Amino acid sequence: MTDAHDEDWLDEDQPMSLPRRRRAPVVLAVIAGLVLAGAGAVLLWMNIDGLGKLLGREPSETAEPASGDKAMLTDMLATQQKTTEDLETLKGAVAEQEEQLKTIVDQLASLTSRLEELRNAAAPAAPAPPPAAVAQPDVRAQVVPKAAKKPAKKPTGPISVGGAPLTAAPH
Repeated sequence: MTDAHDEDWLDEDQPMSLPRRRRAPVVLAVIAGLVLAGAGAVLLWMNIDGLGKLLGREPSETAEPASGDKAMLTDMLATQQKTTEDLETLKGAVAEQEEQLKTIVDQLASLTSRLEELRNAAAPAAPAPPPAAVAQPDVRAQVVPKAAKKPAKKPTGPISVGGAPLTAAPH
């Protein structure tokens, strides 16, 4: 049966595949257009002051600051100067404390060396105890614990206060 279908097509032109369109030039044209638009935007952004002059406006950088801005700028400069002075004062105080600390460390080192000299001078003067005089530890005392002491009995009768003699009271 397939032969019959093939024979029908022999008289007619057989379908042909359409040639493919090339899309590369269109894509390249779109990319080039985007690049040019981006470059134009960058140039416009960089020359925003010139654009302001063209439109008849003054650029904001050349405008005079308002009176409130001048007062705030003066206050900020005064605060900056005071902060600089305070910082210099603190630096001087830290330097002074470092000098005091260095002096204290030097004095401590001097006292330590004197103390070592005194210890070294006093150590040979003390005679060593004779070897026989050294008491041997009691081995039995280490092994067997000592018996606990019994608590003393408390008297049940009258107690003398101030050392006065007591008379026996009948019960």
